[in-house]
Amino acid sequence: MIPADESWAIVDTHQHFQSLSDASYPWLNPERPEPLEGDLGPIRRDYLPSDYRRDMEGLGVVKTVHIQNGRNPYDPVDETRWLSALARQEGMPDAIVAYADLAAPDVERVLEAHAGFPRVRGIRQILNWHDEPRLRSAPSPDLMENTQWRRGFARLAPLGLSFDLQLYWPQMDMALALARAFPDTAIVLEHFGMVADRSPEGLSAWRAAISRLAQAPNVSVKLCGFGLGAPVWTSKETLPLLRQALDVFGPGRTMVGTNMPVELLFATPKKIVSIIHAVAMDLSHDERIGLLRSNAERFYRI
Repeated sequence: MIPADESWAIVDTHQHFQSLSDASYPWLNPERPEPLEGDLGPIRRDYLPSDYRRDMEGLGVVKTVHIQNGRNPYDPVDETRWLSALARQEGMPDAIVAYADLAAPDVERVLEAHAGFPRVRGIRQILNWHDEPRLRSAPSPDLMENTQWRRGFARLAPLGLSFDLQLYWPQMDMALALARAFPDTAIVLEHFGMVADRSPEGLSAWRAAISRLAQAPNVSVKLCGFGLGAPVWTSKETLPLLRQALDVFGPGRTMVGTNMPVELLFATPKKIVSIIHAVAMDLSHDERIGLLRSNAERFYRI
């Protein structure tokens, strides 16, 4: 049962909309090699505010943050235009995290264009690098050390933009160096660090890496993407990992998200929200509000 107390209300910091009927989403192309998420067939369809509201009805979500979803990637501002129009019509999303290739020659123009839309709060460029080509998203494992990429990253804070950080644990020491080099840029680690390897050795390395990354005070973490790396996830196996991430970053630097509609590949909306509530169960009243809502409101200024 979902608690009725408003202290359990959620800001969903990680959700996606998509309209395949009028735009290109290359990551959903059926000819693409099967990614970490597995068979994307069930979500290879339009997913709009009406679908999200139907799926999340009665589950206590009060605001949402849309994370870039790969719409027409060769025109990175197109998704922001589309979402801004959608928000005017539907009242959601409350905030937008847009896409930009921070190493692109025209990145300053792109960032300024994004920042001109009132709901844009940040940028995501997926940095995942893996030995398996099908699990890679970045052009190289060390993009964060690239001089031209860092030049683009340096433009975020002056424009009031945060950065959503998506990578695997072997890249986290580079991310720590990045965070320390740009202490005025707010960064949030997505999907509690992409725990793709759930072996004892993989979990130990992930735990050590996020502990080091959390040393940077400008880095927060999102608890979302529960099925990434564990498509048949259970609360028994997943809850300890979420609590470890919460312990490392603390309840003042932790947020939650649903990763809808991607997470529908692995779980029902009720199961997703139930594990979010389970993480918050042992927190104080104020810590719970911070985790579920107010940290996100502060970070994304909504």
